[in-house]
Amino acid sequence: MTTEYLAIHNGSLIARGDLESVVRKSKSRAAGIEPVVMALDTCKRIEVDWQGDVESVIARLSAPSRRGRPKLGVTSREVTLLPAHWEWLATQRGGASVTLRRLVDAAIKNATAEEQLSIQQNQLYKLLSLFADAPGFEEAARAMYRNSRSGFIVATKSWPVDVRAVLLEKFDAFHTPSN
Repeated sequence: MTTEYLAIHNGSLIARGDLESVVRKSKSRAAGIEPVVMALDTCKRIEVDWQGDVESVIARLSAPSRRGRPKLGVTSREVTLLPAHWEWLATQRGGASVTLRRLVDAAIKNATAEEQLSIQQNQLYKLLSLFADAPGFEEAARAMYRNSRSGFIVATKSWPVDVRAVLLEKFDAFHTPSN
């Protein structure tokens, strides 16, 4: 499955699709614009260096990261634990990193419906916050956290149709059987 991306500039959806096509469409719009790019499934912001032509922007996106283990997508970060926690982790098969990854994977896999809903709402809020200056933003955020579809629709009624469609698509994903 390919990740779908969005490019948003000045409150408008300017491109949607795979990352390369989003870059190409964005660069063809107008010189000098630097839209925000987000992965649609997680609403995680993708940092894009927009300097140069289309091919150089795409080449930089596919350049491997220098930190961590790039083939595995591993990144190094600091974890602060109490001494007893470090002692327990030291006794686990595979060491601290493997044990922590295993615990996190289990927590993700066994998340309650309430936890999953909270994760999805927080993801949608990342996308929604790009429109924080739009009329009805606060009402839309409140409706989202209340899980009020009708309130969400009313709050975003003056927003561009394509933006509303994407936001409502994410909102409706809260209620799909796979979630």
